[in-house]
Amino acid sequence: MSQPTPVVAPPKIDRAARTRRRILEAASQCFSSAGYAKTTVEAIAARAAVSKGIVYHHFSGKEQILERVLGLTLAEWSEVSRLDEVLAREAGVLPAIADVQRKALAFARDNPMARSMLQIDHQVLLTVAGSREVRESIELHRKYLVEALRLGIETGELRSSIDPVRAADILHVHSMGLIDQLLDPNGIDVTDELVDCGLDILFHGMAASAHGQTDGAPR
Repeated sequence: MSQPTPVVAPPKIDRAARTRRRILEAASQCFSSAGYAKTTVEAIAARAAVSKGIVYHHFSGKEQILERVLGLTLAEWSEVSRLDEVLAREAGVLPAIADVQRKALAFARDNPMARSMLQIDHQVLLTVAGSREVRESIELHRKYLVEALRLGIETGELRSSIDPVRAADILHVHSMGLIDQLLDPNGIDVTDELVDCGLDILFHGMAASAHGQTDGAPR
């Protein structure tokens, strides 16, 4: 007679991790709607449907909660704009860069915490400025961008005379300028048409075909 198949118990859910995640999600909602200064631990606890003591059991205070929330937001932002992954799917360097910039702008527009990070909230700005995650995220994106531009030069897609490091800086400034306008109520309307127009102008200056380059040097 065959033995009955043993019942395998489902993996144990980490209740503590689930509670921390709920607190961070509640904090993100509070920070983005009321701002850091006006958000209290009591408000975060109420939004997360836990006691104030539970919040302090998992976090030392509001500042640590903000740091964790910003870390999660940056991780999500970095994930949607990974140039190395997009480049593996796209047919060229310039289409990949355009795709990443559009995704980064969409995240800044649609994610409430990302908007809060970039708007005038003194404590949030201070935390962002001193965040190791922020520095690492910017440096990693810049590294991928420089590598992609070098690849474009090697393959003949981009002009051989451009400096990939300076070009990466220009693209970064362009992207941050659009995000700044996106979050300014009196700023320029950042439409898809505007984004595409800006990229077209920048790419025209970098593309080898736009300058008739055929022998490794621009005309």
